[in-house]
Amino acid sequence: MSDRLERDVEDVLDQIEDFEWHRANRRRPSKARQAWNGWTRSASDAIGRRLARFTAGHLMLVGFLILLAGVVFRFRGIGTWFVLVGVIFFLLGLFLNMRGSPKPSGQGPAARGGYWRDRYITYGDRPSRPRRWLRRTRDG
Repeated sequence: MSDRLERDVEDVLDQIEDFEWHRANRRRPSKARQAWNGWTRSASDAIGRRLARFTAGHLMLVGFLILLAGVVFRFRGIGTWFVLVGVIFFLLGLFLNMRGSPKPSGQGPAARGGYWRDRYITYGDRPSRPRRWLRRTRDG
């Protein structure tokens, strides 16, 4: 039993040594490949930055414009598809807009606040309208 285990351990160690040797002696990418990788990385970063600025309001606007183009080109067969895609984009933008931004953890759904100078601040609860009126008449 121990001879078999010893052989298995030796096989695993041999494979590890071969793996380390191959990893140490592998070729580096060519200059053309490095340039291509750099270009694709910068292009994808630029596209990502542009898409990050694309808000739910923009999606609703694009959906409305596609819908409008579909109504204008209704006499052609493609107009129906434009209307359908426009409605889907508009409803998706409306859903994303109504969902709103997530609140920080620890805050309930009724928490009110906003961002100011990159910090989330919570506002105190405002008293109801009759209570404010009573305080105003009592104080003044």
